[in-house]
Amino acid sequence: MGVREYPFGNNPQIRRGFARRGTHARLRRWGLGYPHDVWRPWEQDLECSCLPTKVQNPSVRVSLTSAEDLLHAFLEHVPDGVYFKDRESRFVRISRSLAHRFGLGDPADAIGKTDSDVFRPEHAQQALADEQMIIRTGEPIVEKEEKETWSDGHETWVLTTKLPLTDDKGVIIGTMGVSRNITDRKRIEEELHHHRLHLEELVAKRTGELQRAKELLERDVAARKLAEEELAQKAKELALANAELENLSLVDDLTGLYNRKGFLALAHHRVKLAQRTGEPFFVAFVDLDDLKQINDTFGHQAGNCALVDAATVLKQCFRDSDILARLGGDEFAVFIAEADGQKIAHRIASKLAAYNDSAGREYCLSFSTGIVSAVSAEDFEIETLLAEADSLMYQQKRQKRSARKS
Repeated sequence: MGVREYPFGNNPQIRRGFARRGTHARLRRWGLGYPHDVWRPWEQDLECSCLPTKVQNPSVRVSLTSAEDLLHAFLEHVPDGVYFKDRESRFVRISRSLAHRFGLGDPADAIGKTDSDVFRPEHAQQALADEQMIIRTGEPIVEKEEKETWSDGHETWVLTTKLPLTDDKGVIIGTMGVSRNITDRKRIEEELHHHRLHLEELVAKRTGELQRAKELLERDVAARKLAEEELAQKAKELALANAELENLSLVDDLTGLYNRKGFLALAHHRVKLAQRTGEPFFVAFVDLDDLKQINDTFGHQAGNCALVDAATVLKQCFRDSDILARLGGDEFAVFIAEADGQKIAHRIASKLAAYNDSAGREYCLSFSTGIVSAVSAEDFEIETLLAEADSLMYQQKRQKRSARKS
């Protein structure tokens, strides 16, 4: 690659642009292969080139290299879609994850394109209108839920934040934004909504039947016994429906285990019981190793399967009386009414090995585990025990990484 040399070691505008507010200058310098006619408005605003430069001042050169490396690493690995656009809403630079969503092999292939090249008009025109409003007013759009309609007709949902992009003089020269794919979340919300409507209909139906049963009881004393039996049955069904509604907020949808809220609620109760009875117990914090690698290599569906399989293995390790939960992401927690932590660790390792030998997956499951014991006579909180177990888990994870490197 050719290097253009610019003797700006003592140029105050260049120093100011990169040291304090050099977003625009950096974007032009990192804008790989952008067409000249599109770059022209940007060149009028800045005194540096969009091509890589050889800087005479060593301190400036280190600053530029570090900033470029940081942005490059960020855009290469951030899972969300990150993008920068000019005043005409043409892409200047995008993250690799967004290029992958666009079906592009190289993020640079997006330069000069617009949303109309990727999406159908109903979404592309709305995105353009939002960005032009930002350019006119300078006001950002924060966490807007957008339905994306792609050229092939399929739809996705994203949570989008867009901001004005300014040069070192504060002039708006484009927009920048980040979009997080929330399609799975929207699908789950829709399923929960329909399920809740169904349960509410069931409750309303049962409530109406209870009212009718009451009226029958008042009209015909001779049918009192029959009406009372019907009333009791309907009340039971109503209680079950209400319990199911309550349970929706305590259970993890993917694995069927308790979620963080459910775990803390039940564990608090068990801690108080253990304090009264003097029975020992343990709290375990379990992390599914390399979930990100499974997602990146085999796809998010495989990652979800790995989480479900991990939950299945953990269920085999503990009794129904223990409290097993998925706290979120790749993290699990267990409240165990048992007196031997070594037996717990051995049981987890044994069940995990048996699963990996028989599962036939393209990957193997691995856990990092931290286990802490509690003396029930002491005054403690379940959150404190979780934090201690979490710390022990990370120690084990670091030891594994060190062992792999050596």
